[in-house]
Parts: sequence; C-alpha cells; structure tokens
Amino acid sequence: LRLVADDIRRFARNLLGQGVRSRQLTELISHLNDVLTERLVQIVTAQHRLDLSQACWLAFGSEGRGEQTFATDQDNAIVFAPADPGQADAERGRLMAFAAETNDALAKLGFPLCSGGVMARERDMCLAQDEWKERFLGWISAPTPEALLAANILFDFRPLHGNATLADALRAWLLSYTSESKVFLRLLVQN
Repeated sequence: LRLVADDIRRFARNLLGQGVRSRQLTELISHLNDVLTERLVQIVTAQHRLDLSQACWLAFGSEGRGEQTFATDQDNAIVFAPADPGQADAERGRLMAFAAETNDALAKLGFPLCSGGVMARERDMCLAQDEWKERFLGWISAPTPEALLAANILFDFRPLHGNATLADALRAWLLSYTSESKVFLRLLVQN
C-alpha cells in the first residue's frame, strides 16, 4: 500500500505538470485515496476480526468533499449502531482500537494525523448514530463560532467502508434539521 500511495502522488504531480485542471485533479486524488483507504480499512478490519455491518468508516473535510490535494491530513470518524445500547461503550472500545491502528497506518502511507483530532481513534469521533445526532443538534441549536467551525469540517461526511446506510440515515436526519434552521444556515454561510 505504501508503493500505491507513492504512485498516486507521483501520478497526480505528473497530471498537474500536464495542466490538468485543479477540480479534476482533486477529484481524482480523492478517488484514488478513497480506494487506498478503503483497502487499508478492509485489511485492518480483518486483522481485528471486526464485522462492520453495523458500523461505517466516514471521510470528513477535504476527503469528504472530494477535494483532496497532495498534502492532506486525516479527517475521519466512525458511526455505529450497537445491537444493545448498553454495550455501546464496549463496542466503541473495539472500534477505537481498530481505528487507532488504521490512523497510524494511514500516517505511514503519507496522510499525517490530524492536529485537530478529527480521527476515528478519538472518542468523540467514534460515536453511535444517536450520539452523532445529539452532537450535531447541539451545534445547530447553539451555533457558536466553535460549533460552526466543527460543522464546516464534519458536515461534509461521506461513507468509505462498512454499512453506508448508517451514514445515509445520519445525512438525511442532518439535512432535515439544518433545512429548518435559518439562523444556523445564515451563520454557517457567513462563516
């Protein structure tokens, strides 16, 4: 995977040198990085003997928007649906151990760890679906500058690996709340 990551960067630099437009280039880099990340997640999932049928690895920020460049740090998270809500913390612990190994491996592949902590290895980035909703609702209800900054990074999420229906349902829920919050939307646009 390290060779593939190097090849992606070399290929992208060659395309840039040939005059490929920036939007096309960032979309291509993002797509290739998605494929690389998904393969890595598959490998680490298998090593941890995890079943991601009730969890999903999410991409945020520039990766979530499909706008990655040559120097892109990690912005990722996990959404999960525990079979038993009373076991959410135990499930989170297993997922965070897997995520820490994945984040470290991504760093070795040339994707630096996020200095802001927007990585699946962090407790507040590995949340059950209801916990994500609670967090997002807090930002929408009280759009402080910090909440708007977080929303700018985290609302551009998309599923990369696992049960994409969890991410899709979270997106649908988020859009239903944000579309009704005129103040939040105005402040987000101003930000």
